[in-house]
Amino acid sequence: MAICRSNTSSKNYDIKSLKPATQTGANAFIISTDCHSARFNFTKENIQRVFPNFFNIYCFKPIQLNDSRIDKSLSLLDKKLASNLISFVTVWTYEITKYSKHGELEWSFIFEDDVNFVEPSKVSLPNYINALQALMYHPEIQFKHGIFYLGICGPTFASDNHTLIIPFSNNSLLSHKGCGSCVHGMGLTTKRARQLWVEISLYCPIPNGPADIYIHNYCTKNGDYYILGSNLHSPQSSDHYGIAFQDRRRFSSEIW
Repeated sequence: MAICRSNTSSKNYDIKSLKPATQTGANAFIISTDCHSARFNFTKENIQRVFPNFFNIYCFKPIQLNDSRIDKSLSLLDKKLASNLISFVTVWTYEITKYSKHGELEWSFIFEDDVNFVEPSKVSLPNYINALQALMYHPEIQFKHGIFYLGICGPTFASDNHTLIIPFSNNSLLSHKGCGSCVHGMGLTTKRARQLWVEISLYCPIPNGPADIYIHNYCTKNGDYYILGSNLHSPQSSDHYGIAFQDRRRFSSEIW
């Protein structure tokens, strides 16, 4: 069982009371318009490369633009934004719950279909499984937050100087709290996933835009969340932080 070490400006200490690991794997949902596309397969292969034999991977197709929940009078862009949001809400509320078999604290993960990863060897790791589990079973993250980022864009980091040092990485893989844009890689417990849209909708005015705008708004009002690899940058963009990044050299940005 991996143990996170926490680092503050005043002291370092080990957290000894983590919940024993009961998940030897997890469900991962890739949102993609085509489950046989180059985008889907690219993301799936990258996930399997850095998390070997860890994830059960599912493809989730976005909500169609002619869905009855989307106002027919909207512009094409606004219809796509609505589809993006409804697709994420559906995965949070229904898909994660449907596939969860191990209780409210079971973790599931969501990826967009353009995801790549900073090489684990950059932080002295063979893969990211232990690093992921270190956050999954950190008490504050599992019991209080129920959510964390694998990648984020343009984050504003929390000012508390409380940083988790991921084990076995020669102190080179860190996790700090923050809020930002992008939802290309994140983990949620079953409990948080089920409640997320209800909790987001309590904050008014509700923003207009894709799912990451809603998550950003929720994060800033409800508290910052940890980013796995908050000290890492995408090799393509200095404002992308975390182990996961959107591979813009391979695929252009796309709203479904």
